[in-house]
Amino acid sequence: MKDRIARGLRARSAEAASKPVRAVRLDPLAASEFPAWKALSASGYADSQVRSGHWTAEVAAELAAQEFQALLPEGLETPGHHVWVARDAETVARVGTLWIMMRPRGGRQEAYINDVRVDADRQGGGYGRAIMEAGAEAAKKLGADVVALNVHGFNDRAYNLYKSLGYQVANRHMRLEL
Repeated sequence: MKDRIARGLRARSAEAASKPVRAVRLDPLAASEFPAWKALSASGYADSQVRSGHWTAEVAAELAAQEFQALLPEGLETPGHHVWVARDAETVARVGTLWIMMRPRGGRQEAYINDVRVDADRQGGGYGRAIMEAGAEAAKKLGADVVALNVHGFNDRAYNLYKSLGYQVANRHMRLEL
């Protein structure tokens, strides 16, 4: 058994070593980019809520729009909210986006990740990890002492990334369709 575990660790280490180490910088999202970002983010959120079984497809777009309006009533100027464009640190090419909401929570200052997105043409290249690491650093600079997020049950890829970064499960929500 120990030999099988050691082989698995070597295989994962070799796989990790074959991927390039990425670094990103986070630049504030420009006001001109906000409408397109909001539409894409809200659409992705609606799709996730449907896929998770929380919402029906018929109401998802409307509910997502309502939640985004409630969370970002002043758009990019909403206090405590930070929306960034992630750029490759070397090439400065856009690779994704990150939206963090700062809030007091249980006596702590929490940075809640509302949305993290790797652009479709950049997925699988280590940018998700780099964006999450840069986001944690940004949250720390903003005064957070904890970073939290939600990951939907179907999203194993994201769950595994977050676990590998040290995130721990804080809650589990379960459902039974009737």
